[in-house]
Amino acid sequence: MEEARPVTHDPLRAPRRHRLGPALLVACLSALAACAPPPPPFNATEVKGIDYGRGLGIPDTEGRIRRLEDFKGEVTLVFFGFTRCPDVCPTTLMRLRQARAAVGPDADKIRVLLVSVDPERDTPAVLGAYVKNFDPSFVGLRPEPAELPKVVKAFHAIAEKVPVGDAGEYTVDHSGTIYVYDRSNRMRLIAQPDFDIAKFADDLRRLAREDA
Repeated sequence: MEEARPVTHDPLRAPRRHRLGPALLVACLSALAACAPPPPPFNATEVKGIDYGRGLGIPDTEGRIRRLEDFKGEVTLVFFGFTRCPDVCPTTLMRLRQARAAVGPDADKIRVLLVSVDPERDTPAVLGAYVKNFDPSFVGLRPEPAELPKVVKAFHAIAEKVPVGDAGEYTVDHSGTIYVYDRSNRMRLIAQPDFDIAKFADDLRRLAREDA
């Protein structure tokens, strides 16, 4: 009867298990992140380091002073217009409603603010009914007439009365730019009224899904 032999392991054949230390693991993850492709560009024009309208308070149609900071957590779109605008304003608001709806389940994170450039004729009641007619979530902001130049300047926009006829009537030439702020209240995009609805909705959806 043969004597039992002790079992030995050949170190050259034994499996080797390595554990990454915390520092090495972090370094590896950082290297992988550095190798990840950059996110695709937005369809609208991306901007950085611009603080238009920061800290500015404007009354809404219920008389409350509203600031951009009040809408933190939402993707906020600021647009200048007025209720008697014959074409650009109603068309743009309709397209913004369509873009917001096209965002899908995240649409409730999108907020549109219309800043009136005609506060003398846009009473709170008139302006409030006007914006809600396009979308119940839209908010009308009505600067006092004396404050309007300051508000327009804060956004580097324009708003100028243009006489029409001889009866003291006028229209208002104004900027059509749409200013888009992310959920952290940073201005991220600017768009023009002729934006592609589907592509703009993609931009808004992407911002809505970013962390605030």
